[in-house]
Amino acid sequence: MKKLILAFFAAASLAACKKSTTETPQQVEGLIKLSNKVSNTPYSPTNPLLKDANTDFEIGAAINEGKFGNALYTGLASSQYNSITAENQMKFANIQASQNVFTYGTNVTNFAKNNGINRVHGHAIMWYSGVPAWVTNAGGSATGETRKQIYRSILYNHINKVFSFYYTQKDANGNPLVKSWDVVNEAFNDDGTYRSNATNVWARELGAYDAIRLAFLYARQIADGLGDTNLKLFYNDYGHEYSNAKTDAIYNLVNTLKVITSNNKPIIDGVGLQMHTSNTRTVTGNTNSIYYGISKMSATGLLVHISELDIKLNGGTVADQDYRWYNIPKIYRDLVPSARRWGITLWNIGDSDNWQGTAAAATLYAPTTYAKKSAYTNFYKGLNE
Repeated sequence: MKKLILAFFAAASLAACKKSTTETPQQVEGLIKLSNKVSNTPYSPTNPLLKDANTDFEIGAAINEGKFGNALYTGLASSQYNSITAENQMKFANIQASQNVFTYGTNVTNFAKNNGINRVHGHAIMWYSGVPAWVTNAGGSATGETRKQIYRSILYNHINKVFSFYYTQKDANGNPLVKSWDVVNEAFNDDGTYRSNATNVWARELGAYDAIRLAFLYARQIADGLGDTNLKLFYNDYGHEYSNAKTDAIYNLVNTLKVITSNNKPIIDGVGLQMHTSNTRTVTGNTNSIYYGISKMSATGLLVHISELDIKLNGGTVADQDYRWYNIPKIYRDLVPSARRWGITLWNIGDSDNWQGTAAAATLYAPTTYAKKSAYTNFYKGLNE
């Protein structure tokens, strides 16, 4: 495998000097040669389920409880996937909009339980966005160590309350339903610098790196204290496929975090590549490419989760888009060893539901009718072939 990857990078580097920011299938097809072909259910228009395409890892979807009145939506969400992420319901502002007033949404976890889905991915604890006003203003006129302690307490209390509640939600086997969390989400700018104090209250009050370190340390300590010793803790971000600088910064961060331990256990387990991408993003090569982003995250030795996948139409053609639907799962399978694949999660169900709007055509299913698009076939085959 190492020889294969080195050969790939050599070929991709030569090609990168000559190609534009998009590739055609003819340019790249021969470069991706999987050594781990699977013998799961091959694609057929009459019987495919994404969760059966490759039983080596989970295929998930982010879902929104506001869509549960749509039977087409819930039918796909319940049948196609074996992992679920709450699009918004488990974010800080949704759970603790007012200080010490906790509202734990259970629509998504109950949906998973009621449909035999035994894995929920928690999203997200620390995020620069969606911070309630009370958190922004909590320091008041306090200064120095007193002010830092206020924000440490807010962070610890939130993680403790949230983890404690969701630990009570069990799967069909009596195990915790929430198997993993995005502990920290989107801490970096595209140029690889930390988000500024002006835009990230956690960085402002605790320091950009220390805020992240404390979030993971508290998360590990609290999970272990609950007895949730198998809970997986992730750093999650976007932009790996178009910014080497950001990818490298994330790589350096998680490599620093993974040597920090609590009770002899690393405080971080994995890294999530959101992969909100488009049909114009470069697929291969050593510069700002999908291949580079996945390869670099795999090189951390941690679990790797493609955590929020959608591919919008952004000029170009549907064929360009479908090509990426096919190759992203193939590259993931090729670069990430089986034991470290946390899975691929799609961001919501159909074009009518995706955060980028219907015109972006960023999902596998057509708006309103939820008919499978050619993207579905290509994604399925990329998981399977």
